[in-house]
Amino acid sequence: MRRINYMPTKKRGNPKSIRWKWGFLLSIAFFLLYFLSALLMLNVYTGYHYDEQKDEAENLLYSVQTALSEIDTKLSVNSVESMFEKISVSTVTKGLQSVGNYPFLEDLKNRGANIRVFDTEGQLLYETQKSYTTFIKNPDTYLRETKLNNLEAFVAGGPILSKEESFLLGYVQIVFRLNDYHTVVSQMKQYFWLVTAIVLVLSAAAGYGIAIYFFRPIKQMVDTMDAIEEDTLSETRIKISKSKDEFTDLSVHINGLLDKMALYVTQQKQFVEDVSHELRTPTAIVEGHLKLLNRWGKEDPQILDESLAASLTEIQRMKTLVQEMLDLSRAEQVEIHYKNEVTPIRNVVLHTFHNFKMLYPDFVFNLDDDLNREIYVNIYRNHFEQILVILMDNAVKYSTDRHEIHLSISESMSYVQIAIQDFGEGMSQEDQQKIFSRFYRVDKARSRNKGGNGLGLSIAKELLEGYKGDITVESVLGHGSVFRIQLPILKNYVPDEEL
Repeated sequence: MRRINYMPTKKRGNPKSIRWKWGFLLSIAFFLLYFLSALLMLNVYTGYHYDEQKDEAENLLYSVQTALSEIDTKLSVNSVESMFEKISVSTVTKGLQSVGNYPFLEDLKNRGANIRVFDTEGQLLYETQKSYTTFIKNPDTYLRETKLNNLEAFVAGGPILSKEESFLLGYVQIVFRLNDYHTVVSQMKQYFWLVTAIVLVLSAAAGYGIAIYFFRPIKQMVDTMDAIEEDTLSETRIKISKSKDEFTDLSVHINGLLDKMALYVTQQKQFVEDVSHELRTPTAIVEGHLKLLNRWGKEDPQILDESLAASLTEIQRMKTLVQEMLDLSRAEQVEIHYKNEVTPIRNVVLHTFHNFKMLYPDFVFNLDDDLNREIYVNIYRNHFEQILVILMDNAVKYSTDRHEIHLSISESMSYVQIAIQDFGEGMSQEDQQKIFSRFYRVDKARSRNKGGNGLGLSIAKELLEGYKGDITVESVLGHGSVFRIQLPILKNYVPDEEL
């Protein structure tokens, strides 16, 4: 037989909790969602403001060209200065929001714009600020992007045409430094990183908070398993939440498994206690006879025969007890091993009835069969036969005076009912309440002489309850007993041979 080596379970250290892993992932997800959205909005806003500045540069160029076209003579420093001193902001900001009629040159300085005017030969006549921007004569209006001190700027320019004659007066070039744009972008970036830092903290808190909330059932499961590991009979169970989700279903199933495990542990413990208790008496008897033989039985044939006979009887009783205890242990697990078994009830009842008629010819057995068809029940055939044998055997054992047994079978609603009646010793009301307890005997001395261990009815009850059945007893002391059993009928069941 192959030997299995069981390694002891290693105690868990401090593993990284799945809650913290999910909390970290959720935090990253929340933060990335914000970061990408905010970055997109920042780019959209700065792009919009950039286009707005571009439009402003184009409008400024157009307005300056229009204003200088009013000069009907050759451009000079004086004529250009005189024209700029006459106009106001509202005059040249065509299409833009006017902020008041104050000197145009002051407004240009505030806007970071520089105007340069050239004659027809490309010689510089006038500039509002010193500039090192290259000028190239261009007969067409233009606007291009450039870098000034590593910052974006626009350079716009074009010809100045006389309003009246449309002849060339000179050229104008505007350097637009985008001061407003850079100020707004700088402020927006500061706000962006400040809010990003705040959102990072909030994302971490939200991620871990949500992970802890949703993984509470798993934490409860782990705590429950730890409690069960410390004490296998612990009644600690997972708290069932009101939410109807997969965790709730899992918690219900785990609690059910824990209940079954606790039941099996209790049954195993009770099994060991019962066996050790019941084996104590026959073991003591055998030990006593062996000691008697050791002292005087070697020379006394009578003592030798009596001691050997008594010892063999007790050994046989121990074998019977162990077998019955094994049967009882298996009876408690029928839901696991025999949940799909089906048995024809009427057939088994008739078979058992005829067997007992043959075994006990001095008894009168009567059968009341009220069934006109076969009935099928979810029960293992051997178990059903064992139940009938236990009840019939008890009826025979306790029928001391009147050797008559009645057996009946009938159908009631969705149950099959079987009754076994004897006319023997009967039981008191107190005995009827305890008769299905393990090792209980109505009359311990007489039951022991009859070879009983007080387990038969316990086995029958455990088997019936395992198959959703029931057993009851009615008895009158000195007049006999009636044991009634019932089992649920399988509706619409068709046996394989009829398919």
